[in-house]
Amino acid sequence: MGIIKAAAGSLNGVLADQWLEMYYCGGMPTNVLAQRGRKQITENSANTKGSDFVISDGSAIVVNEGQCALVIEQGRIIAKYDRPGENTFHSELTSSVFSKGGVKGILKQTAQRIGYGGDINIQQFVMYLDMKEHMGNRFSFVCPVGMKDRHENLFIDSTVSISGAFSFIITDPVTFYKNICRSSTGTVYLSDVLPQLEEELKSAAIAALSKVCSKDVSPTDISKSNEDICEAVGECMTEKWVSLRGFKVSSVAIDSIDVTDSDLHMIQQAERAKMLTDPNMAAATLIGAQADAMTAAAANRSRSGGTIFGLTAHDKSENIFLMKDGAKPSLWYCKCGSFNTTGFCENCGTKRPE
Repeated sequence: MGIIKAAAGSLNGVLADQWLEMYYCGGMPTNVLAQRGRKQITENSANTKGSDFVISDGSAIVVNEGQCALVIEQGRIIAKYDRPGENTFHSELTSSVFSKGGVKGILKQTAQRIGYGGDINIQQFVMYLDMKEHMGNRFSFVCPVGMKDRHENLFIDSTVSISGAFSFIITDPVTFYKNICRSSTGTVYLSDVLPQLEEELKSAAIAALSKVCSKDVSPTDISKSNEDICEAVGECMTEKWVSLRGFKVSSVAIDSIDVTDSDLHMIQQAERAKMLTDPNMAAATLIGAQADAMTAAAANRSRSGGTIFGLTAHDKSENIFLMKDGAKPSLWYCKCGSFNTTGFCENCGTKRPE
């Protein structure tokens, strides 16, 4: 009785799967990378009992612009359709009376199913992939980076905040299905892969940032290196993602890249300290500070009794300020009211008194 039941079930199943199908996939949402195609079955269709995992030989697979359809048979990719329009599917395992298989195909499939107790021994389905550009994938992170400033041998560890967005596009649907879909018969969402992509992009951005910062880039000018960083990240990730996952980075955009305020202040202090190691720069800085202080004091000398930071006004005809111990400083006061360090007044041209 079991064999008779299996034979009857096999024949009924094979006959139900003789109808040709049309598979399609409408526009996929922006957060979907791949999903299984559906048979077109309307209320007027007689193809209501066929198996969901059997695609009859000669069936139509419709592909929209920006899509690619893969046919999976017994766990293997046997067909790829990336040409928009209607494509005809062929398989020796599912011959139909409406294709070249004829009656012989029915008898062959029935015999095979009897051995499986009347169940189908074939698994086929269509997987559609979205081949359009997937845009607007935001990233934002803070990373430490060694920065070499314009002064030679000045290296400082600083913290840089960076944010932006990237887009990618599937270029190799077969590799993408094998490594991302993992034989899935359901839907693959962007959120399934985005966390991993963001971490890898972060690593590439840090490497690119470190490379750029090693080249005499001022912290205040680091934002001008956006284009170089984007290009380096794109090249790095494209090479890796194409071979590993079947898609490439199509664009990287950085909208903000800045050194933190505390680190920027530290770098400026280091610049100043480095600058003062030059004797000429140190002297010029000291003289400038003295001149500023004495100018400010001179403006208020009427309220300070004529004393300016340890200097006392001497003979007005000589116009030179003496230290309290009588030594002459490097600054002299001109009758026009300006302080000078050179032999002639920079304001009126009067010669410094001997």
